[in-house]
This record gives sequence, C-alpha cells and structure tokens, in this order.
Amino acid sequence: MAKYLVIVESPKKTGYVKKFLGKDYDVVASCGHIADLPTKGLNVDIKKDFEPTYKVYSDKKDVVKKIKEKAKKADVVYLMSDLDREGEAIAWHIARILPKSTKIKRAVTGSITASAVKKAIEEAGDIDMDMVHSYEARRILDRLVGYKASFPTKQATGGKSAGRVQSAGLRILAEREKEIRDFVPQEYWPIDVELERKNGERVIAHIKVPKPLDIHNEEEANAILKVLKKEKWVVHKYETKQKSTRAWPPFTTSSLYQSASSILGWNSKKTAATAQGLYEEGHITYIRSDSTFIVPDFVSAMRSTIGTKYGSKYVSAKTNVFANKKGAQEAHEAIRVTSLETEQLGVGDRKRLYEIIWKRTVASQAADMIQFVGSAEFKCSKYIFGASGSKITFDGWTKIWNYGNYGDSVLPEFEVGEELKLIKATTSQKFTTPPPRYSEASFIKELEKRGIGRPSTYKSIIEVLKERKYTEIQGKTFHVTDMGIRVSDFLVESSMGFVDLNFTAQLELDLDRIAKADTDKVTILNQFWNRLKSDLETAKKIREEKSMTDYDCPKCKKGKLLLKHSRYGPFYVCSEKDKCDYKGNVGKDGEPVDQEKPKQERSEHTCPNCGKQLLKRTSKKGWEYLGCENWRDDDCKGFYDKDSGEKIVFGKKK
Repeated sequence: MAKYLVIVESPKKTGYVKKFLGKDYDVVASCGHIADLPTKGLNVDIKKDFEPTYKVYSDKKDVVKKIKEKAKKADVVYLMSDLDREGEAIAWHIARILPKSTKIKRAVTGSITASAVKKAIEEAGDIDMDMVHSYEARRILDRLVGYKASFPTKQATGGKSAGRVQSAGLRILAEREKEIRDFVPQEYWPIDVELERKNGERVIAHIKVPKPLDIHNEEEANAILKVLKKEKWVVHKYETKQKSTRAWPPFTTSSLYQSASSILGWNSKKTAATAQGLYEEGHITYIRSDSTFIVPDFVSAMRSTIGTKYGSKYVSAKTNVFANKKGAQEAHEAIRVTSLETEQLGVGDRKRLYEIIWKRTVASQAADMIQFVGSAEFKCSKYIFGASGSKITFDGWTKIWNYGNYGDSVLPEFEVGEELKLIKATTSQKFTTPPPRYSEASFIKELEKRGIGRPSTYKSIIEVLKERKYTEIQGKTFHVTDMGIRVSDFLVESSMGFVDLNFTAQLELDLDRIAKADTDKVTILNQFWNRLKSDLETAKKIREEKSMTDYDCPKCKKGKLLLKHSRYGPFYVCSEKDKCDYKGNVGKDGEPVDQEKPKQERSEHTCPNCGKQLLKRTSKKGWEYLGCENWRDDDCKGFYDKDSGEKIVFGKKK
C-alpha cells in the first residue's frame, strides 16, 4: 500500500508522476478546481471584509470523495497543483476539504520531469497563503463586477454581462473598431525614381521631401516630375554602419501565442491546447508564464549545445539576460524545452509547436546577428529621395531561429556629391488606409503591453468576448459587433473603473503585490468597492438618461416610454411604471408597437386545486406544458403534463 498521496491537477500527469516517484506514492488528479463561488448570488459578504462563500462543484463530488478516501490512508498528502496563484488556490481548496488530522505539504514544480518532480517532493513546504489571498482578491473583484455591473449594462445595452478584465479588453477592440468606422481615406501620390551611377549601378529611391502624404493630387505630382526630369541629381548624404541585432528572448505565454499565430497560423485556443499537452507529458515547462528567466544550469547547457551543434562562434560572448516586464513573476521560468537532446518530437501539431519552442529556447543564447547597413539621400532641386539597404555579415542566432525574412538588400557605395542619371520617375494614386484590426496575436500583445490580464487569462478574455457576441473573428481579425460597441461605450460613459485601462493595469499590479505580501486583499478590495459603488450610481443615471424617449405612453397618456433591453431584445415600458404596466415592442424605425398577448388554447383538463381550466403553454426554451389559468394564485402555480394533465414535480409526474 502506498504511504504517500500526490494530488495533481490533470489526469494526464498522474501516470508520469507515479512512474517518477515509485510504488510508495499514489497519484490522483483533482481535474482542476474543485470549488468556487456558487454561480447564483453574490456569495461575498462585503460587510465582513468581503468574506467569500465557496461550494464544491456538483460534478466534482465523486473526485472529492475519492481524494478524501485516499488521504485517510496516506501518511503525507502532497498537493502538486500548478505553480501560479490558480494552482495555489486549488491546493488550498483541496486542503480545506481534507480531515484536520491530515499531514499536508505543498509541492511546486515548473515541469513534469523525473528530476523536477522528485525535487518538488523533497522541497515541499506550506501553502503560500499570500498567493491564495491574491487569488481570492482577483476572484472577488471579478464577482463584484460581474454581479453588480452586469445588470445595469444589460438593461442599458442588451449586452449579456460586464467583466473586470473582459470589458477592458473589449474597450481596446471597440476603440480600434470606431477608428476604422470613422476613418476617411486621404488621397496621396508617392513618387519613386530609378537612378544610375556612372559605373552602371542602379538604385530605386522614394521621395522623402516633401512627404508622400503632402502630395495631394496628380497635378502636384506631375509638377514635381517635370522638375525631376530637368534638374541635376546628386548624392546628398551617404552613411554606413555595422548593426548588431540581439537574439529574441525565450517564450512567454504572450510571445508563444504570437509566434504560433504568425508562423503556424494558429489561434490562441489551439496553441494553448497543444502546449498544455506538451507540458503535461514533460516536454516543456509550465505554459502560463510572463517571465523570460531560465535557471542558470539550463542556460549553461543551452550554450554548450550551441557550441557543439553550430560552432563556438555562434555562442553569445556573454550570457544573454533579458529584462522582464513590470509585474512579471520572476520566480517562474520562461516556456522552454526540458531536454535539449530532444530536437524533434512526435508528429503533426505537437511536432510543429515543439520545434518552434526548441529553436526559440536555444537561439536565445546565440550570438548577435551582424549586418552592414547603408542609407543614402539623393537631391534634385528642393526635392529629396531616400534609399537604404543591408547585408548580413554574420547570421548569428538566425541560423537557429530561421523564421522571418532577413534577406540582403544591398545598397551601392556612394560618394557624397557624385552626380547621378535619372532613368525613370513614376507616381501613382494611393489612399491612406485605416489602422489594422487586431488579430488574436496582436490583441494579446496589446493586452500584455497595457498590463491588462495575465498569462492565465489571455485566452479566456478572447473566448468570453466571442461567446458574448461582442466580437466576431472574420478571417483572422477581430470585428466588434454593434452590441460590443454599445456595451463598451456605456461602460466608458459611466466611468467604470474597470474599463479605465490605467486603473485596470494598476489593479493587476496590486494583485501581484498581494501575492508578495506588499499589501493585503481587504485594502485592495475596499479601494475597488468604493470606486465601483460610485461608478454604479453614475451608470444608473446614464442608463436612465439613455433610456428616455420622446414617445408618449399610448396606455396612460401621462408618461414617456423608456427603451429597455433584455436577452430577447429591446422593448418599451412606461416611465410611470409604478402606475402603468405598459410594455411594447420596438417596431420599424424604432416606433413602439403594442405587444400581442399570445392566444392560450384551453385543454380538456382542469386544475386539481381550483377547478379552473388548464391552458396549453410553451416555455421560453420551447418546452410544452399545461398551466392553470389562475396562475397568479400561489396554490395554483405549477406544471402539468401536456397529454395526461398530471402534475409534474422536478421533471417527474406526481
């Protein structure tokens, strides 16, 4: 019988961990979180320092039962969930359901390899409660926003919900969408020339003075062309330099998503799923990381591999050290391979993604790429044209990370003052283009740049925005729907703190500060709640202002109609709602139309309580049933089988 129990998150890990630790260890999976705030209700006692109420998921009761039974027989229970605050919270939730006499240790590993797992068991300690508090603060903040801000948002816009991070992300996309919609193309006429030296070398140059955008029409362009064909051409400026380009850092979650998108054409969901599989099988380190740090021993092995495989000149002179962004979890490693010897792995998607990760891992310690770069300016009358070129003199890290275009574009070696011959000059009509829409990769890059979200939330932000119908993916880019624009505009007008991008980024840093014990969760929650209460009052006023129409109530003739929204669409109610119960549909051109009451067909059955007729009805989900025509009477409420007329209780006939 096993003496020790190890609890991991994923069932895929259990076999590997069991094999690494041997017969004295039993391994079981929690399959992610076992508990959370119940979906119905706030479940946060604001007056008691935001005390949360947790409940075990209904579909995890068997998992919890199994964990408890195995824990009773174990000398020590090792909680080996993932190493971020979500993983710490999972370990804490499991610890809370175990018998009080259970000896518990927290084991943390960034990769599923024999050495890493054994080291995690040897160095196992206590649950990091600061990390747990950071998780709780994040979860409570999300619940406060979702529960308190979603209702006014839904009433004002028809949108399904508001969210602390999703709404900040939506604002970024919505602002770009409005830029594109409002964009007015401007006509311009760029000019290109082909020039020839006395030795026959030729160069293509582009106009710099005036700027292409300042040449507004064909007449202006043709006037310049006339001068260019008559006046003398000389080399105005010529400069050369040697340029060193340093290797890219190893992957973070964000840069992995970006590279998989640009190289493989994958979306974040596919990248995350494939990378998670590689991690659970022990081939790469933990995939949710915003750190570029790699442990020194592995860096040494990387440098040795480069020297052996590519030659000593390809090893960087000094160890490459990459700066992490503000707030990065520096104790974590970058996403890297766990074995440098394994250069190729598996087939299909796993093989393609692993190859990218291996190359990025190794290339990060390779020598700089060296280029010879030249730039020149050519003058004709008052007009200046420019050209540039480069030649790789040492490929450096690009020998390993061989993606992208680093080809040569050689520029002749000019002498300042030398005369040139104009071979031809051309111009064409062009129009300015709007800013590009965000792809998933560029959106994640923007989220990271602005400090919105963290590696564990990037994918979920995208999925929620699509599920809420706030955005659509057309081709490979985000298009924000009218609903998404409406929701974002309402939240911005209401000055909601969580769509203030600077405020939201600072809040993410505050959560990190809680994890480091630099502040406490109650302080941060109080600050946020006080801001949110004020914002909700503003939102209420704006919602009321936006809902008021010029239509008179057709029923009471006293009130004005208010435009409301529900999940079924917009509708009208009377502003004298305490005195008038008018409800109307939105007709053509927005005019109010009286709601038609559905005709209720009578059945042959009668209500067993009052004796009145049972009417045929259909639920909002399309379920057919019978209901008493005296439905408002509490004793007559209930559902009856549409065929037999028998009362139905919790899906069963009584």
